[in-house]
Amino acid sequence: MIGDTLKQLRAKRGLTSEELCAKIGIKGGSYRNYERNDRKPDYDTLVKLADFYNVSTDYLLGRPDAAEPEEPLDEFAQKEHLKSLEKVFMQKYLELTEEQRDKVLDFLRGVVADETAAQSAKLKMSRVYEAARSTDPNNAPHFAEYPEEELKKLDDDPDTDFDL
Repeated sequence: MIGDTLKQLRAKRGLTSEELCAKIGIKGGSYRNYERNDRKPDYDTLVKLADFYNVSTDYLLGRPDAAEPEEPLDEFAQKEHLKSLEKVFMQKYLELTEEQRDKVLDFLRGVVADETAAQSAKLKMSRVYEAARSTDPNNAPHFAEYPEEELKKLDDDPDTDFDL
């Protein structure tokens, strides 16, 4: 019956009924009635559930010719040759609410922006260093304009990475 299938799919995802309802936007009481086989979901709810679990409505309805659902993440992991830890990260990310996912993405965007700014600063410093060491009179500023102690500081600075 549909309730048994819903329970099985929800348990497989490790969700409580409240978490599931929050993710797909249905009322908890109604959903618990579906799992107990006290009520049947309407068409729209059936489609929401099928989409969420990535199964056919036939599978949810228990039709005998409906195929067992394939785990899309397993298929993706195999296709993309993901390491098991990468798959776990993907799985945990997909279990987050939309608001939590947005926070994770904002955090990652910040990390990328910080790293981009740091790389840009290193590149600028590298150009200053190269210009300072240049003997080409057309390359301004060149070493003649820098006191030797400043050039030595550039050479000895452990925070300056010229191997970009």
